[in-house]
Amino acid sequence: MTSTKKLITYITFFVLIQSGLYAQVNNIAPNIIPAVHQWQAGSGSFIINAATVIKFKPSVSTQKTVAIFLEDLAALQGKEQQSGLRAKREKNDIVIKIKPQRHLTQLQRESYHLEIKPDKVIIKAMDDVGVFYATRTLLQLIEQSADKQSIPCYTISDTPAYPFRGFMLDVGRKFFPISQLKDYICRMSWYKMNQLQLHLNDQAFHGQHYAAFRVQSKTYSQLTATDGFYTQQEIRDLIQYAADRGINIIPEIDAPAHAMSILDIAPELKNDKLQDGQLDVLNPKTTAMMEKIYDEFVPLFPSPYFHIGTDEYRFKKATTTEDRKAFAAGFCNYINHFNKYIGAKGKKVMIWSGYNEMPGFTPIDSNIIIDMWLGNNAKEEIKAGHQVVQSTDGWLYIVPGTNYYGVDNKFLYEKWAPNDFGPNQQLSPGEPDLLGAKLHVWNDLGPMGFTYHETAEEVAVALPVMAEKLWGNKMSPTFDEFIKRVDGLKNVPQVNDTRPLEAPKNSDPIINVDFKEHGLPDAISKQLIKPLTGYESKSVLALDQHDFVRLNLQADELEQPWTLSFWVKKIDARDTTTVLFESPYGTIFLNLKDKKSGKAGLGIARTVGYKEYAGEGEDFYRQVFNNIVPVNKWTQITLTGGHNTCTLYINGKETESVEKQFVCPLKTIGSSSGHLSASAFLTDIKVFGRILKRDEIAALYLNSELLKFVLY
Repeated sequence: MTSTKKLITYITFFVLIQSGLYAQVNNIAPNIIPAVHQWQAGSGSFIINAATVIKFKPSVSTQKTVAIFLEDLAALQGKEQQSGLRAKREKNDIVIKIKPQRHLTQLQRESYHLEIKPDKVIIKAMDDVGVFYATRTLLQLIEQSADKQSIPCYTISDTPAYPFRGFMLDVGRKFFPISQLKDYICRMSWYKMNQLQLHLNDQAFHGQHYAAFRVQSKTYSQLTATDGFYTQQEIRDLIQYAADRGINIIPEIDAPAHAMSILDIAPELKNDKLQDGQLDVLNPKTTAMMEKIYDEFVPLFPSPYFHIGTDEYRFKKATTTEDRKAFAAGFCNYINHFNKYIGAKGKKVMIWSGYNEMPGFTPIDSNIIIDMWLGNNAKEEIKAGHQVVQSTDGWLYIVPGTNYYGVDNKFLYEKWAPNDFGPNQQLSPGEPDLLGAKLHVWNDLGPMGFTYHETAEEVAVALPVMAEKLWGNKMSPTFDEFIKRVDGLKNVPQVNDTRPLEAPKNSDPIINVDFKEHGLPDAISKQLIKPLTGYESKSVLALDQHDFVRLNLQADELEQPWTLSFWVKKIDARDTTTVLFESPYGTIFLNLKDKKSGKAGLGIARTVGYKEYAGEGEDFYRQVFNNIVPVNKWTQITLTGGHNTCTLYINGKETESVEKQFVCPLKTIGSSSGHLSASAFLTDIKVFGRILKRDEIAALYLNSELLKFVLY
């Protein structure tokens, strides 16, 4: 035996400890999400200390798994990682034993056995993925300990029920930087999810012409999005980052519908009989161009799966039966062609369901995996020889900022099952052709949609719900009890889950500006601050149309929940659109016109780069309230923002509430982006990192010193 084979690698990590072992018997199930399948309680706890050694046979993948475990442990403990090598075995070690076998199934690769004793932890698995999942279980147990170093003794045997436990993120309509994608990968791995589908190209809905293709194309350089894209090297690095954490990245390049980004550079592929953004499948140039696109990107992704989209191909403008049948046949032939074309490159092709609703139906290849967003024929798809993934839109779609779809987490946890596709479409438990299920985030609103953190908040509960249902052991009898378990495991290592602007401890409000006793965080042009005529001890900010003041906070906006309250005296009687508060993702207007009715009033809107949305679906992005701020009269305005709600109070009384979610813009008072600022006096600006109660809002008005001046 060579010295290399004899080599045992010892990695030691050091943590601060408190003395002693715990002698309690762990007679309750371990709180792990997803819940483990088999467990037996032991006595005492394993304490990670300066003598703890991780022992394993050397391999690049195992060493990487151990390194990630150490990094995540350090993150949970709030201290920098410390590690070193030891050539001597000691007690209190963690032993990793991998018994590799040929031709493992996905479920076998992900299974693990864990023995936690007071003096030793033993991890057994057939693959490094199983070892990685065992470390997630250990970290979740550590996270729940008071000292962040005690692991209660258990013997655990665990394996997933479904090989496909997925999450899809629409980065085509809204760009997510690599750092955000890594956060989602860490969230997924924390809950043992294993498939991340990136929807790489699409166009926004609701009347706006916005389309993007997110991966750098060297074949068609003009195809690459200009407002955010991933280089091919960034994709390679991200794929490795995900693989190190047990996650496969599935690319989706959606065509022939949802292909406006392609048509923007190849308008000759349009057909007037098709809806906007759809490629003409009867045009040979369409096939030729898509072959070149897939030639470039199929090799970039080592995933066994490649998703080619194919949903929502519509030809309502084709008025004759012959045309409709021709497009339908051409569409199915397109699917079959690219199944063979991409399949020849070693991939399993995935498509969205719905193709069978075409007139004059043409069969598609039975080896195509059907992503069942329309679940009304799951049994038929399996009977036809297809494997399927549960993606039913009414249950598993999140569309941030809209009033359609949305996930009912309570229903999913308590009643839904991955094999349930709806009425008369329940598959048999253990159906081998049901690969699993997938949660989705669709950014239909494009760049105007939710901020990154708001989107993450939408997923925060749904992801662990899906994880537990797909792992196959629903531990909690009710959703409320499950949420208590989730709350104990919210601190996902390596993920920044805090709001960009957080309230300092014991600071309520976050911001309190009266322009005299409480000024602004930074110096401003003094000529904008003036004493209030008749009440000289009071100072106000006097804004004109081209004035603005920077707040210089740690973030440009505050996400829900929030409350903004201020006194304003409007000077200009014109109904010109003017800005009170502004940030890249939101604006509050003293005057804003409704584009449909023409009415003007106090308004709030979502923006991107200060640009307001221009399209038919403006109601998703803006709100013009039925309140016109009076001229030459002091008025107290209070706005509150919560989850899918925004409420306006005038002089302490609620006047209007809408089911829309906005950020509180706090980069500037007035506009710095070229819009007109409000011609007005402002004072007593207060911002809270919570939604104030009605009596608190009334008290803000009734207890204001300015109210006495206004009244008397």
